[in-house]
Amino acid sequence: MSAEISKQQIEKLEAIREKLQSDLVRLEEDMETAQLELAREASNDDRIAEIATLAVGRELDMSLEENVRLLLTRVEDALEAINSGTYGICKSCGNKIPRERLEVVPYAAMCVECQRRQEKR
Repeated sequence: MSAEISKQQIEKLEAIREKLQSDLVRLEEDMETAQLELAREASNDDRIAEIATLAVGRELDMSLEENVRLLLTRVEDALEAINSGTYGICKSCGNKIPRERLEVVPYAAMCVECQRRQEKR
């Protein structure tokens, strides 16, 4: 582990991971409940508006779940990078990611410039 990586940074990443894992469990439970409601409502043709609302809510939950999984992967990658000694090194250009960026986005895998270039693609 690099001397530049503080215990506080590691704890912050671990706290983010725990929060995301908790959010993921909640979203999965919400999606399961919504699926059951959707199936129940689908048997009653008179409630098309309610079925549509449930379907939109389910789509939103699926999108949120996908985002949570992506962030969780990034956090776990950052924790692995700490263990391998590559934390804080841009995966694109190989330069150090500024400490300020890592304080704001502790799971950042790229420097700001490389991140901008990737987002433009």
